[in-house]
Amino acid sequence: VMRTVQDAAILMAQFAQFGLAQSIIRFYPRFSSSREQSHNFFNLIVMLATLTFGMFLLIFLIFESPILSYFRQNAGDFLQYTKLALYLTFTTIMTTLFEVYARSLIKNVVPNLLKEVITRLMLGILVLSYFIGLIDFDQLMTLSVFIYIACMLILAFYLFQGGHLGGSINIKLIPAATFKDIISFSLLSFAGTAGLIVIGKVDSLMVASLLGLAPVAVYTTAFYMATVIEIPKRAITQIASPLIARGFEKNDHEEIKKIYHKTALNQFIIGTLLLIGIAANLDSIFTLMPKGEIYETGRLVVVIVGAGKLTDMLFGPSSELIVYSKYYWFNIPLILLLAVVLVVANNLLIPMYGIEGAAIGAALALVIFNLVKFIFIWTKMDLQPFSFGFIKVVMIGGLAWIFHMLMPRLDFTIADMIIRSGAITFVFGTLILLTRVSPEANDLFKKAIGLFKK
Repeated sequence: VMRTVQDAAILMAQFAQFGLAQSIIRFYPRFSSSREQSHNFFNLIVMLATLTFGMFLLIFLIFESPILSYFRQNAGDFLQYTKLALYLTFTTIMTTLFEVYARSLIKNVVPNLLKEVITRLMLGILVLSYFIGLIDFDQLMTLSVFIYIACMLILAFYLFQGGHLGGSINIKLIPAATFKDIISFSLLSFAGTAGLIVIGKVDSLMVASLLGLAPVAVYTTAFYMATVIEIPKRAITQIASPLIARGFEKNDHEEIKKIYHKTALNQFIIGTLLLIGIAANLDSIFTLMPKGEIYETGRLVVVIVGAGKLTDMLFGPSSELIVYSKYYWFNIPLILLLAVVLVVANNLLIPMYGIEGAAIGAALALVIFNLVKFIFIWTKMDLQPFSFGFIKVVMIGGLAWIFHMLMPRLDFTIADMIIRSGAITFVFGTLILLTRVSPEANDLFKKAIGLFKK
């Protein structure tokens, strides 16, 4: 129930904020020349987000009965916590706005610390308190929402202390044309986000409809295993997005080109290492998993979807380049294309190849999606991210895989995973550093060595 409430809040927040979070990154550079302007801009976004949440809440209350009836049969326990889900939805919207604003200010440490460490740690303590009997389930649910609210307030206070929050709203300070652009961009971002949310559920729904419910568990588990490789992409994109937006605002083509290349190359390096590591340890992973013999049938799904995600990382922040450029409208036909390819491919491939067909459809959709973006960016913006360094990474990845294949399997599964992963990382990392594929990787290594010397 707790997870359902959190997922429901995250899903509702995506719709209720109507793309305003993306507008912060896109338009903040226009208002960064003075604190008064930046305060006014962010206050306007918060006011608009409050209004859009109010509209969402009104629509939810009007259609509350049919919406909740969907959960009544199989998830009735969720119904008594719908108010908490709505509180958490508003909290999630505001937290997202604060996080994106901090990201635009190039202040990522505190938001990430709160989101990735503090929140999870406090929720872990709360769940432990429930299991040892210190609190009951209702208190667990209520206090979990208070943790999110507390983290939101801490983030707001952090920004306020830094002088990044304050003042009032003066619409007159924002040109009418800019205000119109903000609304248009937000609506298009909202449409794009809504489309991606729907697309994200299409493959599992089609597996259920074409193959039945049993294969869905195997497919979704294998799919999420593969998506581990794109976690670094999210962190890198958080840093790159505001820099790309600033580059477009300043019309700095060379800076955008540099960010595009660096981001794509370093994402591809990390993604290649993670995909090799996951693929090399699949036997051990399935051995350690409960009912691993069932989930092992999704082995190829992990590899195929992982390859698709790696392709997505290979093309770098292409979506961000389109979204933060004057061509942001192109995001809508792109998502429609992705949806069409995904549905058609799944209809053809799932009946033929089962869950592997769904994985091929997902990977194929990502490849076509990225190729179209690549061609569009190259022709319209004269930008492309590739260099000989990418070929070096492929060759180094191949050598690391051959090294793994030559390694003997150890009987002790956990020891095999640790030693195999360490050996692959050592071979891959050493070759990356020796060939100087990524100056950023070499600089990071030098800094790490310097810390040990101290």
